[in-house]
Amino acid sequence: MSPRVMVKVCGITEERDAQEAVHLGVDALGFDFREGGARYVDPDLAHRIVARLPAFISTVGVFADDPLIRVLETARRAGVGLLQFHGNETPSTCAGAAPYRWVKAFRVGPKFEAGDLSYFETTTYLLDARREGASAGEVPFEWRRARDLSLYGRIVIAGNLEPAHIGLAIDDARPYGVDLLSEAEIAPGKKDLDRLELLLAAVRRAERRIDGQD
Repeated sequence: MSPRVMVKVCGITEERDAQEAVHLGVDALGFDFREGGARYVDPDLAHRIVARLPAFISTVGVFADDPLIRVLETARRAGVGLLQFHGNETPSTCAGAAPYRWVKAFRVGPKFEAGDLSYFETTTYLLDARREGASAGEVPFEWRRARDLSLYGRIVIAGNLEPAHIGLAIDDARPYGVDLLSEAEIAPGKKDLDRLELLLAAVRRAERRIDGQD
């Protein structure tokens, strides 16, 4: 049986995009609750979208450095089932989100320390290699390094996963999942469903290729 790579599409702001993404085969949808961001979605709107999704689709609320009480209240209003902490949250803050399940995201830039994952007691970690504001000459993160990080838990990769090379990233990282954002957008919060379909096809090809190698 081919290894299954889970696909999450983040930055959902419209019901049509959510429904079409699910129709194409996406496993999880992310809703960005970071106020002031280009992809911010009101929790009440997110709730209306979530309420109309099919069963077994994961819904993820994305937060960064918000007070825990606000995180929990927003998640309750939106009806999401999983939290993603994408800021500088402490391990105790993340643990305080129980009984919600949660994912901790890490920027894998020059200052990334693999051992930091060990401080966060969760099953899943997101490695974000987006290069916004990267300095000249900065070396891109090598996805092959993600294989070793699987000893901490399941690894999701994100950042610059374009259709032409998302398969190579999967070959190198052997991740539990991929997180798509700008790669599947026309504009922030507006999905490009044709590109999303290409990305999903590339993910499935990589699955079959890995299965043949193993």
